Amino acid sequence: MNFLSKICGGECSALSKEKSTKTRLPAHLLELLKTNLINPKAFSEGGCYLRGDWCSYRSAMELRRAGIRFRPGKSRHLSDIKFTSFHCSALLTLPPITIDDSTKSQFLNLAAYEACPDTPDDFGITSYVSFMDSLIDHAEDVKELRSKGILLNFLGSDQEVADLFNELARDLVPNPHAFVDVKDKIEKHYNNKGKIWIAEWKNTHFNTPWTVFAFIAALFVIGLQVTDTFLAGIQTFYAVHPKKD
Repeated sequence: MNFLSKICGGECSALSKEKSTKTRLPAHLLELLKTNLINPKAFSEGGCYLRGDWCSYRSAMELRRAGIRFRPGKSRHLSDIKFTSFHCSALLTLPPITIDDSTKSQFLNLAAYEACPDTPDDFGITSYVSFMDSLIDHAEDVKELRSKGILLNFLGSDQEVADLFNELARDLVPNPHAFVDVKDKIEKHYNNKGKIWIAEWKNTHFNTPWTVFAFIAALFVIGLQVTDTFLAGIQTFYAVHPKKD
């Protein structure tokens, strides 16, 4: 239970007590762990895969450059991944997770458990690992998610975390219904050329507070020049056309 509390925060003990009073006790420790990490109802049927569309995988830094920001969710359930679109930007909410020396064995055991014939076929853990692998290619992707409070790295360097997810997701086959709404919205955002252009323009010209200050200062200078030109034009006009008494 201490191990479960470390993974799930304060949610596991409460959920375990609630489930034990309403349903049967889990037959296996991995079943208990997965029950507290994944909500199978989150994987509704539909989405881009079943329409014949292509939902490509994009790294965290690539999504950031496209105007998609990241935020840690309030829940630690790994199935609670949400995407919110705004006028010119978007927000991807991911559950916070601790990465340490036990993470690899934990996910490998859960993925093996999901592959057993008598377990639920939602493949929630496998799908989560595959989704995170799509976001994490290099150390800079880990750094981006870590800086937003989504990844708490007790393993080592950011590159070690990137290598971990790349290794875990190798040969895994996710549930085609998992996170389809999120993937579909990401793809639609990425295919919106207007949003991409605005995001790239902001990243190029407003990536630091100094560039914002310089832009405001430039607008102020331009405003002064326009005002001076306007006043000079008025002065010239009255000089050429003096008032008659």
